[in-house]
Amino acid sequence: MRLKDPDLIELHEWFEDALSRTAKVERKDKMRMRRKIRDEIYLLLTWEQPTPTGILNRWEDRLSDVFLALPYGLKDDLLRLLKKKMEKPKW
Repeated sequence: MRLKDPDLIELHEWFEDALSRTAKVERKDKMRMRRKIRDEIYLLLTWEQPTPTGILNRWEDRLSDVFLALPYGLKDDLLRLLKKKMEKPKW
């Protein structure tokens, strides 16, 4: 199931909140990380059949510096959020 604009906005807010929790990263580096995050999130609009693990695997490669700066355990929270957003609705 493809992600929609509100889902992308929520993912962006999740990353923003996670970055605001880190004190060990300088302001300049956070700005660079935010740009990389924004680019990767909006690239998801072009994916035909994304999967939560596929997205996270790509982000682990492309956003490795971001994940190193985040507190321990937030990557698992991100995977749960992606799975929740991408599950098919039960009608």
